[in-house]
Amino acid sequence: MFEGFFGLSENPFNLTPDPKFLYMSDVHKEALSHLQYGIEQRKGFVLITGEVGTGKTTICRSLLSMLSKKTRTALVLNPSLSDVELLQTINQDFGIDSSSGSKKILLDKLYNFLIDVFVRGENAALIIDECQNLTPEVLEQIRLLSNLETEKEKLLQIIMIGQPELARMLQAPGLRQINDRIVLRYHIWPLSLSDTKKYLQHRMEVAGAYRTDVFTPMAVREIYRYSGGLPRKMNALAERGLLMAYLRGKRRVTMSIVAAAIRELKGNYGENKKRHRLLIPVFAGIFAACVIAAAFCWPDAFSKISEYAATPVVAKDKEIPRNENTQQAPVPVSRVDYVIPQYEEALEILSLVPEGLVGPDILNLHPKPSILKLLGRPAIASVDKGYVILLYATDDFVRVVGRDKAVVEIPMKEFIPLYRWNVMIACTRDQENPVYTMGDSGPEVERIQSTLAQAGYQAERSGFYDDATASAIERMQEDFGLKRDGVAGEETLVVFDMVEKGMQ
Repeated sequence: MFEGFFGLSENPFNLTPDPKFLYMSDVHKEALSHLQYGIEQRKGFVLITGEVGTGKTTICRSLLSMLSKKTRTALVLNPSLSDVELLQTINQDFGIDSSSGSKKILLDKLYNFLIDVFVRGENAALIIDECQNLTPEVLEQIRLLSNLETEKEKLLQIIMIGQPELARMLQAPGLRQINDRIVLRYHIWPLSLSDTKKYLQHRMEVAGAYRTDVFTPMAVREIYRYSGGLPRKMNALAERGLLMAYLRGKRRVTMSIVAAAIRELKGNYGENKKRHRLLIPVFAGIFAACVIAAAFCWPDAFSKISEYAATPVVAKDKEIPRNENTQQAPVPVSRVDYVIPQYEEALEILSLVPEGLVGPDILNLHPKPSILKLLGRPAIASVDKGYVILLYATDDFVRVVGRDKAVVEIPMKEFIPLYRWNVMIACTRDQENPVYTMGDSGPEVERIQSTLAQAGYQAERSGFYDDATASAIERMQEDFGLKRDGVAGEETLVVFDMVEKGMQ
């Protein structure tokens, strides 16, 4: 539907594992290298793990296209089989007789086939996907397959691919024999923010897009937050974003479009508009009656309600999120729901947020509202009449945790008047940390320069601490309310670590 609108020859975000669309991040390159090495060097067992949607199956299919013609392969995508059914599937995929129901006959035929392959100077590889679904009996059968060998060489290279729980399964005492035979292991991590941008651009380019920057920077960041760097979730959200942009006649996918797409994916389509319009007069009458009654009966309470109601915001879920990726459908709330009067109470709530308390010390910062988005860690921010638990910020809004553990999204233009220019970050400060200053050089200086560049303070990454680096540090120190001395000392390095995390 939207393909022609964006100049696409096909949908770039189909959920099917098409190797043509594989984005080769450093992680995926290393995973493929492990697989190729394990097969070519006849290592026997190779284990690849990764979360759902990290691209494991796509890597499998890419591997098949990269192997030489001298490598015979069998691919098992449905491991929910008995031990006999597994052998039948393997033999069938190798193109040998699989009609027997006897394990011995099936194994004999497989062994003869592997010997023949070896004599011809070829190799044989068995790739099993979704191995976390295998029963102990089938795993034992796979172990026995590894016994098919000559005096010097493994006849069958076995690639086991599965979710992280597979690695934990193999730690069980009963599976120690197969776990000990795994010589190569690799875990596929989710993509970083920078890789998310490249991933979206890559798939758009492969699909023939007029332009590869269809997704705005803030849209990319929101896609990353929602997906957690998992390609499958990215695909679902990006496809929905393209469709909604097309329906709105927009050539670019913006953050607001992505937010709307997230609500749809979560099944929050809103109430029937017609019904909603019919109910407005009814609720308006009830509200007016309540307001009049409150004004006469409780004048003090009425004044407080008026004060808090002056700044509407939108709330999210009623639980503290695991991380900043949490997205929920908005509902109206008042300021009283997210301002925490007591610091001790704010500190207690912060302790419930993952990564909310890191270390025994509290570092007081005074960041400008415009750079709150650089905070890479939950923090306590001082506001009018109390505190808020700040999860993260963008140019348009800040996301905080309220008193009832609700996640609240406050428009930035409404947050700024409340903000008291003080943010408290829990951290660990080591007095033995080195101090970097003019004339220093090396990898750590280059890392500091890289962080400065990502945050928009410096462009060059020479690895040498020069005047430009010191000036960039001074600007960053000023923005965060630190002592402006151009030296990367203890507190400045804490901020660097925090910003570096926020940039990932």
